Order: sequence, then C-alpha cells, then structure tokens
Amino acid sequence: MAERTEAKTEEARRAKEAEHRTRHIFWGSLVLSALIVVQIAYVAQKAGVIGTMQSLLPPVLLWSLVMTGYAFYTLSRIAERRATDPPTFTDVNTGVFTLPYLSTWLEKERRHAVSTGESAIVVYLDLVNLERVNSNAGHAVGDIVLKAVAQLVTSNVRSGDIVGRVGGDEFLVIMPGTTIPQAQPVAAAVQEAVANYRLDLGKKGIVDFLRCKAGIAAFPAEGETPEDIMATARERLR
Repeated sequence: MAERTEAKTEEARRAKEAEHRTRHIFWGSLVLSALIVVQIAYVAQKAGVIGTMQSLLPPVLLWSLVMTGYAFYTLSRIAERRATDPPTFTDVNTGVFTLPYLSTWLEKERRHAVSTGESAIVVYLDLVNLERVNSNAGHAVGDIVLKAVAQLVTSNVRSGDIVGRVGGDEFLVIMPGTTIPQAQPVAAAVQEAVANYRLDLGKKGIVDFLRCKAGIAAFPAEGETPEDIMATARERLR
C-alpha cells in the first residue's frame, strides 16, 4: 500500500537524520573541547599561573574527550536502533498497521470529512475460532494464522484502504470516500476468504474452521471520535 511505503520512507529518513545529528554533535564536542583548552591556557598565561594551569590541562582535556566519546557512543546506539528496529506504526506479528496508527488515520479522516463532506467507512473484523488453533497447535502456529489472515484481509480490500490490527484477533479496515453499500461486498469478500483458509498441520489436523465476523459503520456520521466509530462498528459484528 502506498501509505505503508510512505510511512516506512519517513521512518528511514528520520533515522538518517538522527545519524547526521550524531556526527554533528561529535565534531561540535571536539571543537568545544579544543576551545576550552585554549581558553584555559590563555587565562593561565595572563594570570601568571602557567605552571599551575599546565598541571590541570591533562585531566581537563581527558575529561572533555571522555565525555565527547561517551556522547558519541550513546547517540550512535540510538541512531542504530532507530534504523534497525521495526517501525512503530507496524504490528510485529502481522505486518499491518497498529492501533495508534489507525487512530491517527481516523482523526485525519475526520478532518477531511469536516472540510469536504466526504465520509469514510470503518469495517471491524473479529476472527472466530483462533483460540482452537492456539489450544491445539500452540501460539506459534496461532501467530502464523494471524499473519495469514492479515494478508487475506489486505488482499481483499481496495488498494487505498487502511488495514490494521486492533489487538488479539481483531482487525480494522478504514475505507476512505466510501459508503456502507460499497463496503458491504468488500467485507463479505474478506469473510469468504477467511472461511476458505486452510492450513495443514500434519498430525495435528487441518485449520479449516476459521470464520470472521464483520461490523460496518460510517465515519464521522456514526461516531465523532476514533474510539466512538470503532465501538459502533464493533457493536455491529455479525
């Protein structure tokens, strides 16, 4: 999806900027250390206490260099984590968006609706029978099934729709510029895809019993806040 690509690009850009800031701070610290040494030497010469100040220069310089090195090391680790950690907007287990990102996007849709009059549709999805997978095959297999379902949802909605995980076995689809009649066939397609899902577990059997409930609500007509519209859609699960 274009939105996910743009978000990942933004995350990479921020990590790169953090690395650049780290380098600037490092060189700035070295320059500052040099200026401190020069200033101490100048003051010592003017005051006529060169010998005393010369004895202080080594520890002062050492302290400055140690602090500069420590700052560089710390900031480098921060930049490294930002560059390698999974983006915070992506759910680790499924690869779709997280609830905070969904809430942010819903707020964006609310502002868009206020300015243009266009509505958005929210489809709340609740996966049924996942607990049977966890009980029979373990949570590791359950995670595999969750990821597969997330892919099924993504592949059965429109290219511009936003797919995210609310939590547990519940997902949310945001469909900008859509009406409820237009969203109903999409929700039905997702439900059919989940019902047709198969996973052969060998001696542990076959996962062919998954079902998906769906609830649809129009935003912002049926909920003025992200929390309200998600609650309305969830109440309509069937």
